[in-house]
Amino acid sequence: MKPGIRFLPPAQSVLYAITERMLRETGSNRRSFAMEVAERYLMMTAEDDRTHAFRITTGGKVEDDKKHNGQILGRYLDGTLKSLPADLLDAWITALPQPYRDECEQALAVRRGMLAVRMPAAEMLSVASVSTLFQEYGHLMQALGPALADGRLGPEDRQHAPRIKREGREVIAAVLALEAEVDRVVYGEPEA
Repeated sequence: MKPGIRFLPPAQSVLYAITERMLRETGSNRRSFAMEVAERYLMMTAEDDRTHAFRITTGGKVEDDKKHNGQILGRYLDGTLKSLPADLLDAWITALPQPYRDECEQALAVRRGMLAVRMPAAEMLSVASVSTLFQEYGHLMQALGPALADGRLGPEDRQHAPRIKREGREVIAAVLALEAEVDRVVYGEPEA
């Protein structure tokens, strides 16, 4: 192996890990989440392009649909199906609730040396985007606190590095989102 080469886990492993953590931390279950994924999948994917038989029926069959859709997702999460098809990826990610969705988008973007930046939706500069920037900066300072408690940053702070880097990327994403919003509001379109 050449020095500097590092193998990344498959992208779906990142998605599955965040999904499992979301299910644990929110107390949600696979079947309910599978219904969310199914709804988005059926809405986002053209009928001819679908590779999965998700079901959402009206009437008394909701529990049957939950079981059916839960089995489809369960096969991926349990490792029975090894490879996640591209047509399911977007529906799965968009079904994740916040902040898990943003975390997943960031983790997948970082794999390619990119940042995921949420595009502004409002027609004018929102206080929310400025608030988000300051909020993310506060999270970065909280992450730096334990590492800088002794007045310096060194190898002994290795345990704090992943959180510091993650929070730093969040600050950068918030700055870029604010910049895009300013460009859109002031100039009417993003600056190149």
